[in-house]
Amino acid sequence: MDWLWFLLLGLGTGCFGVITGTGGGVIMVPVLLLVFNMEPTAVSGTSLALVAVTSFSGSLAYLRKRLVDKRSGLMFAAAALPGSVVAPFAVKLVAGDVFRGLFGLLLLSLAAYTLVKTLRSGSGNSEASHSVKSGVRARHITTGSGENFDYEFNESLAAAFNFVVGFLSAFFGTGGGFLRTPVLISVFGFPVRIAVATSIFSLAMSATAGAGVHALLGHVDWYPTFIFAGLGLLVGSQVGVLLAARTRNQWTMMLLITLISIMGARLVFDALLG
Repeated sequence: MDWLWFLLLGLGTGCFGVITGTGGGVIMVPVLLLVFNMEPTAVSGTSLALVAVTSFSGSLAYLRKRLVDKRSGLMFAAAALPGSVVAPFAVKLVAGDVFRGLFGLLLLSLAAYTLVKTLRSGSGNSEASHSVKSGVRARHITTGSGENFDYEFNESLAAAFNFVVGFLSAFFGTGGGFLRTPVLISVFGFPVRIAVATSIFSLAMSATAGAGVHALLGHVDWYPTFIFAGLGLLVGSQVGVLLAARTRNQWTMMLLITLISIMGARLVFDALLG
């Protein structure tokens, strides 16, 4: 019956990832570690392969709507590529308890960041301003619906940041959307919709490269995990799109914070017990 549990896992993480805008990897990885007790290398490789498939699907939709900053997306992917290729080799060198502890700390940091962001949003504080204002390149995007977006950002700093994102994405297998998107918005001043679409577009390329290396190293559990969790993710993401407009965002984010806090604390606790 493992195939049924993987299918349900994909449905849940796909739906929840779309509603919260974090992607499925940030839920998929800790569940595979804690519930299915998979080895870190298999968790990282399989999850990243799933992220690559779903991000390709999402990027095609965003490209049709002309929401992608193609120049930036290609630059971010190129910057992330070295880290994405190196990370699968690094995972093999890290003990399972260390991997769990590091990922637990990453989840707790994400929970803290999301809580602060949610509380600021609820109090009406604007996050439109960004801290890196000395943009070396200006951008103008006209979407398929005729909306115009103008912004500028420091390409060198953004590229350096995406190198780090590429490594973390392939190392933990989560995809980098939950790190890249908020930083593009709050630090580099990207419009929200452009940031989300460009992040997914970039991730489709860097995650595929990282997943390819993981696959060559034998880190991907193709059956039943990839097959059935992948089917669940594809269906769940479409359900999430339908539910997103009907869901109270603040309550959803608080649920996300609670879930990743519990899983993060459990992973750190397990790592300390060894």
